Amino acid sequence: MIPAYNEEESIGALLDRIMMLYPDAEIIVVDNNSSDRTAEIAASRGVRVIFEGRQGKTNAMLAAFRNVRTEYAIMMDADCTYPPEDSAHLIDVLKGEGADVVLGSRLKGDVEDGAISRLNRIGNCILSLTATILYRPVSDVCTGHWAFRRRAIDYLIDVGLRYPGFELEAEMFSKLARSDLRIVEVPISYRRRSNEPKLSSLTDGFKIFRTLIVERLR
Repeated sequence: MIPAYNEEESIGALLDRIMMLYPDAEIIVVDNNSSDRTAEIAASRGVRVIFEGRQGKTNAMLAAFRNVRTEYAIMMDADCTYPPEDSAHLIDVLKGEGADVVLGSRLKGDVEDGAISRLNRIGNCILSLTATILYRPVSDVCTGHWAFRRRAIDYLIDVGLRYPGFELEAEMFSKLARSDLRIVEVPISYRRRSNEPKLSSLTDGFKIFRTLIVERLR
């Protein structure tokens, strides 16, 4: 499951790599109102392309969740920052350790130089500490590389996701941490983006922090 907004520079290379590594996998790309050739490039690879007109990563992922037809599913960003080689390990943990959700932790893994700025690293540590205090231990609450068992996806669809933007991961974690579903973290790799990031460190960081607090109070 790949939510994508204006990622024509990276989506083709990412899909080619996934298809080489996992030729039997079903790939869903959710185009979230891109103004470039993201959807066209994805469709040329023969993958399923879903169009979600409501802006925001959460809306894109809800569309993906509703279209998943498999027992296990991977979520990753479209910008080639998460090497798809790690996806196999996340799935192995789902199958081998009885987990319902597996988070790929960048901060426990191999981060390419320049992939995470000092400000973002500090912010992520603060947000992950907040999530640890409010919910349960986690080292990288903002990671975009997740693996889900079918029942975890059904649970998130059932409880609903309220926040449309980059709060997605924090909201999913807050809801899953209060359920009876089992969450596991494993180290992953993280690579530098080839273009400018869409996330605003301070503005989006505050929204994520607020989401963690509000969801705990809720």
